[in-house]
Amino acid sequence: MKTIVFGATGGTGAAVTRLLRAEGDTVTVFVRNPARLTGQTGVTVATGDVMNPADVAAAMPGHDRVVISLGNAQNPFALLLGAKRTTPRDVCETGTINIIAAMQAAGVRRVVCVTAFGIGATRTKSPLMFKIFYSLVLREHMADKERQEAALRASGLDWTLVQPVGLTDQPATGTYTASPAGALGKQTMSRVDVARYIVTALADPATIGQSIALSG
Repeated sequence: MKTIVFGATGGTGAAVTRLLRAEGDTVTVFVRNPARLTGQTGVTVATGDVMNPADVAAAMPGHDRVVISLGNAQNPFALLLGAKRTTPRDVCETGTINIIAAMQAAGVRRVVCVTAFGIGATRTKSPLMFKIFYSLVLREHMADKERQEAALRASGLDWTLVQPVGLTDQPATGTYTASPAGALGKQTMSRVDVARYIVTALADPATIGQSIALSG
């Protein structure tokens, strides 16, 4: 299979790329700055800005499936204190809208997108401390993810939404809770475990049209 990964320089996107390559996929990584790619071999690099529809449209043809792992890596506390913005506040929403349009134009249907536990169907299932933190610190980030999910739900594509809890850089455990009903296990999990589930979901048609709460 030929898979294109958006957000491949982030921890989860990089882990997905490595797993796909290990399973024999032909992988394209769409990145704004190729210099930020570390430890990725045997991939095709498409350089572009996900906020630019033409860049995304040029990279999409020839692929069978898409992974979206976009996010705002800026420190949210720094943003609250007035730090200069380096990532657009709507990177997830607008980037995903551009990806959807490119997929529709190229006839690509399968997409798995990483959003976050605590939005959509899992909004009411978050622990109280999560809700407070999201409201006070991550309000902008979570609102962007909410709009991203809405765009995919309305796209008509074969989408799966993966909603992980707090992510860590710990080694893979090989065990996790993947729940379409929003059940919550541990409140953190390894990015490598998230990546393993994403790769599994890509090949599982039973996850199409589902939001999967993912926890350790």
